[in-house]
Amino acid sequence: MLNCDETKGGQLLIQCGGYGNLQRILAILRRVMEFNEFKEYFTSFNQSWYFAKPDDTSKLLGEIDYVSTKIHLHNDCVNLIDREIYSRFVKTVIMKPFLERLPDDDKLKNRYLELFLQEVEKSSASISSNKSQTPWSLDYVRLNIIADKL
Repeated sequence: MLNCDETKGGQLLIQCGGYGNLQRILAILRRVMEFNEFKEYFTSFNQSWYFAKPDDTSKLLGEIDYVSTKIHLHNDCVNLIDREIYSRFVKTVIMKPFLERLPDDDKLKNRYLELFLQEVEKSSASISSNKSQTPWSLDYVRLNIIADKL
């Protein structure tokens, strides 16, 4: 096994979720969590995702001997075709930690998903001025990292 501390040189190239990633979707998921029928299942819920800021990332990389860091955020929007495709994607990829908090009851989990989708549709009025977004969009913020190891 190679110990990274013993490695000399090399370049780090990473793209991951950055500060503000999925902000709209996560806000809606938190709003649905507060509905009376779900509130009890989320009393001690802490979202495990962390979307770093460029400055924090730069500082961390400097502490572990990376130099010449180029770090920036990039906003992106991905529009999914329709409600059904969006629903399948968010249920599988984004909502997993939320749905896992609910009892093993498909009816309740489907209710959470349906209320979430209704909230997404309601929120679409606020994004209608942005022609690049639809109600079925994902508001990604990517953190791009390039750094060289000493």
